[in-house]
Amino acid sequence: MIITNTFYKNGLIIFAILLLGVFFINWFKNDEFQIYLLFFSIFCLLSSYRFTKSYIAKNSLFNLIKRKADILEISRLKIAPFSKKSVQVSLEVNRISKLIIGNNWLSIIIDGNGNGYDFQLIGSKEVIAEYLNTLFSENELSNIDLKCI
Repeated sequence: MIITNTFYKNGLIIFAILLLGVFFINWFKNDEFQIYLLFFSIFCLLSSYRFTKSYIAKNSLFNLIKRKADILEISRLKIAPFSKKSVQVSLEVNRISKLIIGNNWLSIIIDGNGNGYDFQLIGSKEVIAEYLNTLFSENELSNIDLKCI
């Protein structure tokens, strides 16, 4: 069985409906108002958005990391369903000294001094590394220490 994003999304929605049902049964039948069930069901419904196609499309690598001339523009994840923009960081390519890539994240060290930026992304480290290799020339990659963890 392959577990897909649709499975997670539908599972969270079903779990939220069950929690909501238990909340109302306790409230009307047993006259107990257990607010944590209501909050947890709302949390599950909101978390299911993370596994929708619109969230994945909005937060694809191609939409979050773009290069314009000598500037690398990286946007943060767009978490809210109705947000059009997110915080964007612009970095000069010649200032990048180290790229550290992991599953679902990217760390960029600038000027070789340990200061930099961390970004959450959607994708495996292999996919992120492959995409970053297409953004930089071989000369630029020789100046950048690229590490997959």
